[in-house]
Amino acid sequence: MPLANGAQRPGSADASGKRVALVSSCSKVQQRGVTFTLDRAYPCGQFANGDYWVTPTTGSLDKVKVVSITPAYFYDSKARAHRNGLEVNPSRVDRHGFDSDATNFDATLMRAVPYSAAPNESLVKAVSLLGHDKTNLDTAVVLTVLSAAPPDGGSTVFRPPYFGRNKPLYSTNGLRVDRLPTLPGLPDMPTLGELSARFAPVQLDHQRYWSADQIHPKQNMPDYGAVIAMDTAVASLRLMLEGDPAERRQLAIHLTQYGIDLDAAMQGGLHFNADGGHRHGRKLVLSLAALMLDNPTMAARVRDFQLGTYQEDDQLHVGAGSGLVLFGSPCSAADYWENQITGNNSRDCRDPYGYIDGGQQPGDYYQWCCTAKAYKATALALRLMPALRCIWTDDRILRYADRWVAHGAWTQPDPYQPRGNGSLDSNPADGTGRWPDAHGAARDDGAYANDFADAMWTAYRSQANNVSSCP
Repeated sequence: MPLANGAQRPGSADASGKRVALVSSCSKVQQRGVTFTLDRAYPCGQFANGDYWVTPTTGSLDKVKVVSITPAYFYDSKARAHRNGLEVNPSRVDRHGFDSDATNFDATLMRAVPYSAAPNESLVKAVSLLGHDKTNLDTAVVLTVLSAAPPDGGSTVFRPPYFGRNKPLYSTNGLRVDRLPTLPGLPDMPTLGELSARFAPVQLDHQRYWSADQIHPKQNMPDYGAVIAMDTAVASLRLMLEGDPAERRQLAIHLTQYGIDLDAAMQGGLHFNADGGHRHGRKLVLSLAALMLDNPTMAARVRDFQLGTYQEDDQLHVGAGSGLVLFGSPCSAADYWENQITGNNSRDCRDPYGYIDGGQQPGDYYQWCCTAKAYKATALALRLMPALRCIWTDDRILRYADRWVAHGAWTQPDPYQPRGNGSLDSNPADGTGRWPDAHGAARDDGAYANDFADAMWTAYRSQANNVSSCP
């Protein structure tokens, strides 16, 4: 990145290897293959997570003029599509302005360049993924315009949330890494550095419903919630093991940054409703961020959001018939039976009578493929760090994970007839109930598994705290 007067790059290392925190002067800002070219040199620096900030200079009318951004926006006439969009302070959870192949694209949200950015504006630039599969974006970066240089040149400050107009500056000086347990490490555990690299790019995660997958940038994050959920659980579990203090702190910074962004978007209407395997993994990030920041207001928002906010809460319920925590998303009895009889409609419907695990077949489909293993890893993180449970509050995931590991799918006893549209089963000759042969199926099994998470369960579940004391 060209810097005026030969100044050192913000956030770079000096000869001793120590990170330098200073304010420099930038006419260009380059990050992850994206270049913002400015009309002149402006004061600039990096936040603790590595993202850049700039401020106006005297005589610039209190704005920063961006004259070009590469890769540039273009209209793909062959595909009749908008590519490489730019949004400023994204504030919609049901619309975006990044790539028109992605669901819920709204061209009115795009900003043209040249663009004069005012303080407290986050410029979110996306790079489209041509020849895409599921996601339509390759990468995304955030450039934040502030009214003045942040403390310590930004090196001890989190990037303010890219979502919305409110741009709080949270300090890393009070980061409560002391609240993390420091358990003995395990063989073949992931390194803190590789996990930091995974979460360092902006996690562009402010859209509702399954279509949000389509704007998860490929280089920044997985598109699918099942992978996101396992990634967040693995990173949280790794934080709880011994390691270099500086590297642990950096990983905690990246996860907390993700939580800061999610918290802002949730105040703007974002939620993570139960939907197959798309939407889990974020409640753990939010809980951890509130705890690391020692922020009771953020913690209260995690606790106080209503039903329908988090997949982990809505996809697990205490069955009226069994009294156990069962798998299945909210739906009507008619929808459930339509799926059981025809295979159509939602494949993760809960049992309307509360006796057995839901889904098109207990122990299969979304219960097996896309939730069980991440729920297990998340439950272990909550048990190993009881203070997280004071923010999470609901214990269904803890009870469910223990049952899944010890037993697998739950289908007995069940008084209802298979494909009987709610009829009682009075013929025990073929086993009473809808799925008698599935009782105990897939015990401790599931797709999107992670060897480290499973090894953590083996090593630490038996000694994990089963109770939490919350104020």
